[in-house]
Amino acid sequence: MTLAAAAPPYEGHDGEDVLDMWICRFGPSEPGGWGPHRHRQHQIAWVSEGLTTAVVEGRSWVLPPTRALFIPAHAVHDTTNRPPAALHCLYVWPRACPLGWTAPTVIGVGPLLRELLLALSGPDLQRVEDSARSLFFGLVGTVSDRGVEVPMPTDRRARVVAETLSARPADPRSLDEWAPALGTSVSTLRRAFSDTGMTFTDWRTQVRLRAALPLLADGVPVAAVARRVGYASLNGFVDAFRRHFGHTPAAHFRP
Repeated sequence: MTLAAAAPPYEGHDGEDVLDMWICRFGPSEPGGWGPHRHRQHQIAWVSEGLTTAVVEGRSWVLPPTRALFIPAHAVHDTTNRPPAALHCLYVWPRACPLGWTAPTVIGVGPLLRELLLALSGPDLQRVEDSARSLFFGLVGTVSDRGVEVPMPTDRRARVVAETLSARPADPRSLDEWAPALGTSVSTLRRAFSDTGMTFTDWRTQVRLRAALPLLADGVPVAAVARRVGYASLNGFVDAFRRHFGHTPAAHFRP
């Protein structure tokens, strides 16, 4: 008999039952990757420097300092930091949260919200007082993009394509080239990628943008980034980046 997998654990904090909202900071030496877990509270994950990858219920987002992610209570998630990231995790009980969000939601972090988060964070768990909580939620606003989310296809043949391109985003092969190598048809692969909610072309763009973010964060010149993630021209990369994020690569890490 096959045993059901154990549900990911709930993680708690000392004193959480008497707090409405609090924030924890994990320094640049902390890589994260604690494993799938849950909280009874909503969580907002944000890095003040570097990058973090948040995986929530099987969906992933790459987040720079200009983005945070709202993670609803009880959602199974994990975060992995790319050193020297500085991760700030804000927790709020649903009863004290004015947001009606029930799904992971990307939050734009502008200069004022950034300074508030930095002021609230300390080396240990810090209580967020009512006045700061009101100010925080008054500043929160969603952004038009969803971060960089790359859902994986479930079809085993399409998954070979997806895993290869995730590892080597500059691979130029089209579905016309992949299909005979995998013993399937182009229409089957196209349909499998459509099941992720996007076309193969759009899916590949997401993979390339995801691969570009760590390079940009490291200060690699934009033209070199474009080449390394598979764009034949700088303009093509910048146009794809602007269409998705609403601004140029150079602006992406500016608060």
